[in-house]
Amino acid sequence: MKVKELKEKLIQAGVIESCWSIPGHFKPFADWWLEQTNDGTWIMYYQEERGNKDIIKTFTSEKEACEFFYNYVTERYEKAKPYIGKGKDL
Repeated sequence: MKVKELKEKLIQAGVIESCWSIPGHFKPFADWWLEQTNDGTWIMYYQEERGNKDIIKTFTSEKEACEFFYNYVTERYEKAKPYIGKGKDL
């Protein structure tokens, strides 16, 4: 899976777009982020309210990073659905 397909799959899965940020889909207040570093490494992290980054996992390939990101985000989003809009953090 590439970033473009990842974006399409997250939208199809119904994950609120403001919850995630990936290359080409920048959301400054997103919880979950996927970025490619200058050396080509991919990093997935959770960004706290104060901007602190909690690195979840790093990857050497876009395919592996996108697949992990999709599974991780959709799983946590499903668990958080009952609390969304009720003042609870994801």
